[in-house]
Amino acid sequence: MKKDPGSYIVIFSLWLLMFSASSQLQIISPILSEIGKSLNINPQYLGTLITAYAAMLSTFALVMGPVSDKIGRRRILLIGAGMMSVSLLLHQIAYDYYSLLFFRALAGAAG
Repeated sequence: MKKDPGSYIVIFSLWLLMFSASSQLQIISPILSEIGKSLNINPQYLGTLITAYAAMLSTFALVMGPVSDKIGRRRILLIGAGMMSVSLLLHQIAYDYYSLLFFRALAGAAG
């Protein structure tokens, strides 16, 4: 039986999507102090940037499971990938703590 080369692209795309979503916690942890310095964030609030992502990710995972059963997993994956791309691009225009917190929460919802 021959394997469709397109299936490898789909598997790789799904793997890349899962990698980008799961790596969000590990990527930001080492650079929290630099983020705090550049945006003048009080050090006691830096942990909330990680918490916002994790809380939204876990909340939306529970919500989107039943939704994907009704409207289809492909559509949810495409919407989530698009939202993740946009939210990660928006990280670079964050000008203060609250804008970055919002973009982190948006990325968590998309994850």
